[in-house]
Amino acid sequence: MFRYISLAMILLTVIAAKPVAGHYFGAVKDVDGYRVVFQPSPQTPVVGGDSALNFSVLENNNNIYNMYATLTITEKGSGQTIYKSQERWYETSDISIPYSFDAVGDYVATLEVRIAGDDKYEAQPLVASFDVSSSRPGVPFDELMLYYVTPAAVAITGIAVYMRSRNRI
Repeated sequence: MFRYISLAMILLTVIAAKPVAGHYFGAVKDVDGYRVVFQPSPQTPVVGGDSALNFSVLENNNNIYNMYATLTITEKGSGQTIYKSQERWYETSDISIPYSFDAVGDYVATLEVRIAGDDKYEAQPLVASFDVSSSRPGVPFDELMLYYVTPAAVAITGIAVYMRSRNRI
């Protein structure tokens, strides 16, 4: 009986298996029927640390195939360009571009995408800009509160309640 159930599960898995596509989740810009999603990793890039600027360019929530992309990073206040990548071909539209920030500040990451087969965006690029900030090395405030302060406060409260119930306080 176990063999038949195992065989049925294997056949069901093989028949129902479909390719899976995962996309980044983050800030979204919609441009002429295309959706551009931006998610830096880590959420707030650290100065001098390794970070990745992740983008998904989607049409009807599906990947685009055969596109060319260029990333430009400018200082938000002055508009000075601090980084511009060379145009590069990507097979799918979920891309990750490594970048290390040199200074704390606010920046604008602009992705320019030429899409093969699209009449408008094959010649002139689709452009989407996103704000990104870099921070000093250390534990970010939200992470500090979520992972350290809150559990410590709950533990201290639990110990105090227990001690009070045993009349030791």
